[in-house]
Amino acid sequence: MSHYRHLHKYIVLFSIICLSIACHRRMPAPPPLPPKPELLISFKSIEGKEYTEVKRVFNTGYVFDSGGYELVPLWKITFLPDDSVRIYSPKLQKYVICPVTIDHGSVASIAWSWVRVLKQTPDSLLFRVLNVSSQHVHETKPYVLMTLYRNDYIKNTLHTTAEKLMRHRSKDSVFVQNLVKQANADYKQIFGATEPAVFTSISPNLQVKRIHAKVDRLNGVFEEDDYLSPNYEITIHKAYADFDYYMLVMVDEKGKLHFMKSINNLFADVEYKLKAMKSITEDGYLSFYMKAAPGKTWGMPHASPVMIRVKGVKG
Repeated sequence: MSHYRHLHKYIVLFSIICLSIACHRRMPAPPPLPPKPELLISFKSIEGKEYTEVKRVFNTGYVFDSGGYELVPLWKITFLPDDSVRIYSPKLQKYVICPVTIDHGSVASIAWSWVRVLKQTPDSLLFRVLNVSSQHVHETKPYVLMTLYRNDYIKNTLHTTAEKLMRHRSKDSVFVQNLVKQANADYKQIFGATEPAVFTSISPNLQVKRIHAKVDRLNGVFEEDDYLSPNYEITIHKAYADFDYYMLVMVDEKGKLHFMKSINNLFADVEYKLKAMKSITEDGYLSFYMKAAPGKTWGMPHASPVMIRVKGVKG
């Protein structure tokens, strides 16, 4: 027995010495196991089924952000064979065929929009909109979630319509009410109105025209820019002088105009030009020659920014 006890002591001592040497030399850790390959998402099982987007929200759960940007559900899609999708184009007012690319795992490009498929059943789809640049997926916040239901599911199971499912929710109405209150109480918190301000000439010497944004996604111009940054072109005939000013103006909740800043690059006579823009806006031509109706969001008038290019033609 004593022989085995001595042998056990030597084994323990040898183990301690080996561990000490290994720790001192920092022996390399075993290589990690290779990651399990991601299963590619597939739309084969739902080909031919028609889906309508019924909800589009930020990760906050609201359809608005603090800047007044409203998310609107737009997609009406049907996945087709040969990696394609039929999708409705509101601009063209017809369905068009677009490509579908499965990139990796649950990431897909559908009609040139990158999404991560979070849920897929015969009755519903849940997508997370992705920001992809230089072949890299940016998991940023805030992000957008899209919910689509199969048309047959809406009609025969929910017994309703897509339009009813898209109605304004009470939580979003409360959110907008708070935005409106903040904007009208503190003009530093103004935001773009989904129904921009309306200008109406009341003088033959003033002409006003709304300039709508030309959507160019490749150059960063989107549909929402038309109301988030509304543009107006105003020409004043028989003005005191020839001038051409481009400026940011606030239209308050009562329709009164307030000069905010110049958008022109001013290199000379800066102080004079800023005073002229402020005067033209607040107690000059734009105050006497036209009426302004305030912008509204969900029917609620509030202070909002607009961009005005005003040209004077000396008479």
